[in-house]
Amino acid sequence: MYPILRPLHRCLLRPPARTAALLAAALLATGAVRAADTSPPPDDLAALLAAPVYGGSRLAAASKYEQDAVEAPSIVYVRTGGEIRAQGYRTLAEVLESLPGTHLRQDRAYTYLGVRGVERPGDYSSRLLLLVDGVRVNEAIYDSATAGREFPVDVALIDRVEFIPGPGSVLYGSNAVLGVVNVVTRTPSQLPGTALGLSLGSGARRKVSATWGGDLGGARVLLGVVGEHSHGHDRLHFPAYDQPENNDGWAIGQDGERNQKVFAKARWGELALTALLSERVKDDPTGAYGVIFNTRSASLDRYALADLAYGLHLGPSHELFARVGVAAYAYRGEGWYPGDSGPVMSVTNADARWASGELRYVWSGWSGHRVLAGLEFQHNRDQRLYAADQDPAPFVYVDNRLHSARHSLFVNDEWQLRPGLRLNLGLRADRQLNGELTTSPRAAVWWAASPEWTFKLQRGSAFREPNVSETSYQDSSQVTSADLKVETLRASEATALWRPGRGFEASLSVYRLVLGDAINLIELDDGSQVYANTGGARSNGLELEASRQFDNGLRLRGSWSHQSTRDQASGTDLSDAPRSVSKLMATVPAAWPGSTLGLNLVRLGERVTLAGARLDSYVRLNAQFSLAPPGRRWSIAFGLYNLAGARYDDPAGPEHLQDVIAQDGRQFRIRFGWAL
Repeated sequence: MYPILRPLHRCLLRPPARTAALLAAALLATGAVRAADTSPPPDDLAALLAAPVYGGSRLAAASKYEQDAVEAPSIVYVRTGGEIRAQGYRTLAEVLESLPGTHLRQDRAYTYLGVRGVERPGDYSSRLLLLVDGVRVNEAIYDSATAGREFPVDVALIDRVEFIPGPGSVLYGSNAVLGVVNVVTRTPSQLPGTALGLSLGSGARRKVSATWGGDLGGARVLLGVVGEHSHGHDRLHFPAYDQPENNDGWAIGQDGERNQKVFAKARWGELALTALLSERVKDDPTGAYGVIFNTRSASLDRYALADLAYGLHLGPSHELFARVGVAAYAYRGEGWYPGDSGPVMSVTNADARWASGELRYVWSGWSGHRVLAGLEFQHNRDQRLYAADQDPAPFVYVDNRLHSARHSLFVNDEWQLRPGLRLNLGLRADRQLNGELTTSPRAAVWWAASPEWTFKLQRGSAFREPNVSETSYQDSSQVTSADLKVETLRASEATALWRPGRGFEASLSVYRLVLGDAINLIELDDGSQVYANTGGARSNGLELEASRQFDNGLRLRGSWSHQSTRDQASGTDLSDAPRSVSKLMATVPAAWPGSTLGLNLVRLGERVTLAGARLDSYVRLNAQFSLAPPGRRWSIAFGLYNLAGARYDDPAGPEHLQDVIAQDGRQFRIRFGWAL
């Protein structure tokens, strides 16, 4: 551990409830401190919606330096904070679902994101790289990028979400296979003073939040704390367990959820600190992994991170950026399993602590070139897996303590061949966790054919290393697989951007990707499960998105995606791979000053389950009315989700007895906000 970071690391690993209480007290104590700016209250949607969605959209994730979205080497989709709050998105997963070519799968324990028809069984969205303010948050056990309520940052603290689909390993290394998501958090200037929030919703869900932004000494600081609790559904029916010994398939009171989140952000000149701590406990009513149905089965996910970053412009031709951070992750799972002499309590524990850092340099002193060079490391100083039956005496399946490290070198050159024409060449070399070397090249062409039309063409590769859980975990139903190979992806993509005038933009992307040595959880002849390289998959598709902003404040955004994702050997459709995905979002100014109506519709095409059954397409409509009167400190929002009560199922995973899992019907949420 780096000495300067030890005190911060110990602070972050305090139990979340204790840390949240300390931060809540700090928020109240600092409530009287006057913020240094006059920004609008945090829930003033009229101000939030003033954020531009056309032109001038500066981002950093696509190239690892600040750049307009239209000039990035690949397509970039952005969702602003104004859109997120106007549409009433409750989680990062719902924000990501609004993007072209994405869809969600929910199994009542976690939420998984499919991208361009790829969402494989046993995978915790580990083919997606998830960043918070540019810092990797995929943890070091499962490499998960889950984005539901288990995501460690509350959605109200998100300023924008940047999504770069396609291979991103040339800049980011492992896990950037299907895309890179960068969650940019809000600043103290956007949330000045003290603000309180209360949300009530279906399933007896209650959520309280508090934020404070202002000056502390010479720093600009943002602090936030959130606590949430839900009973979930008191009664859930699962036909696969419809036998008298299983309570006729009814799970009673097994769907609860509790989560807490703490977030801090500070800036001293060019030095910035981001710190977060979250804990989420979810009861699982599905009987997953062979637990005794209608008995308590729960999982806990705890995440902590602290990161220091420093950026400096050294004249017009030199930029320097450095960051170093520490992080920790803990998982606790427990459930009752059948035993020879009665039910047996079994536990699964996973813990990881790691340090990471990056140094990168941008030089534009060579005429026509912008060269990026960087170094990156991740030192996993402690990775532990433990699984055991507790009664009548502990029987340990696995108790491993591991450590590993990865080191990377990357370089990228943005070469201006002539006005309006650029060639982008990049290469990254990664020393993997197992010591082997992997290289990830990318070539891209950017052409501004006219002020209205821009074209992009890229070819690249990406990879995903087997994670510790896939190679080393075992229990009564899963065996280890130490000989797993790296999963690879090769992809080509062509994009056209059209901006005929102010307030309108459209994009069309056509892609082809090939996934090789895919790592999937499979079932062996004896009924046990194992992770294995099972061949590959091929996906071809197109994505079309258009948005229009009218002078009266009306905003429309729509997308349509068509994708064909098949197993490369058999040619059959992959499970949970919809052929088409359509989305429509509208933000409508309402009759009262400061009021808006947000509508978002998702249509998901047919999908295939693991057992080969076909699930019908469905349409789901959400609506939210928001009122934040100008000059007033209060705000209110009322949302209805699945407004028409559509009935639909998601494919179950290999850990489930049932082939499908029914999803929620109509839900509601009402939120109150107050700025002190």
